Amino acid sequence: MPHELDREEKEHAAIRLASYLRSERDEEWSDLAVQLLLAEVEEQLGPLFYNRGILDAQRTLATINETIEVNLDALKRLPPASKRGAR
Repeated sequence: MPHELDREEKEHAAIRLASYLRSERDEEWSDLAVQLLLAEVEEQLGPLFYNRGILDAQRTLATINETIEVNLDALKRLPPASKRGAR
């Protein structure tokens, strides 16, 4: 999977997951069990979160692009009026 967490991120996530299981579910899981659950969650749900991040980035860039276009339009200048037609 090209969008995997790195080693430090996995360790942090495993600690958080084990803490959740302990505090919210009153369950003690082995390190291996937590790592296996995390790997499954990462494989099954990771792409959904990744795709949501891509969508959010696209929306943000579209908003920024629109703002840039408005600002650039405001900077446009008209050429001076022709003096030839003033006669």
